[in-house]
Amino acid sequence: MGMKAKLFIGLVGSLATGKGVVADYLIKQFGFVSFSLSYIVHEELKKKGVTEFTRKTLQDIGDGLRAKEGEGALAKRAISILEKEGSTRVVIEGIRNPGEVRFLRKLPNFVLIAVDATRAVRYKRVIERGKPWDPKDWDSFVIVDNRDHEDEKNDAGQQVKRCMNMADFLIENNKDLDHLYQEIQIVTEKIAKKFKGFDKVLS
Repeated sequence: MGMKAKLFIGLVGSLATGKGVVADYLIKQFGFVSFSLSYIVHEELKKKGVTEFTRKTLQDIGDGLRAKEGEGALAKRAISILEKEGSTRVVIEGIRNPGEVRFLRKLPNFVLIAVDATRAVRYKRVIERGKPWDPKDWDSFVIVDNRDHEDEKNDAGQQVKRCMNMADFLIENNKDLDHLYQEIQIVTEKIAKKFKGFDKVLS
């Protein structure tokens, strides 16, 4: 891995925990660029000519890539793209398998942040944001969420719970945006103190 990034921040969390909001904050406040592993999955759908899909379709494609190329497949592809771009401050979203975490841990200056919220809060957000591939009712949401959280029968599958347990820091996002921004700031300050040189990046 030839990247010379000052800092990589990985984000992991269940559906609609607010990972995208955290990424946007890091982009605006500290000049990060964002890359979501789901981009790899969406590109695979384009190659297959699939234009209409559900959350389950995305899960199936991601699982298939990990089964074929290894559990860290999406992360490997992402880093290959980022190496060409030469970005120096990168936030990586959409981490859903421990193999991806293990691969990213090999990068210089990598830290993993888990973003969490209650299921009820997350369901409300899913309905409000209205993404076309998201579940449309509670029962469908629970099915997708359970698989996303921990697909115990498939090592190449969605293992968000295990990934969250591997995180260096946790952000709880059950309240408003102001509270979330405060939580993010607290975590970035902890990162700056814990990791040598990070104070220069997060300032």
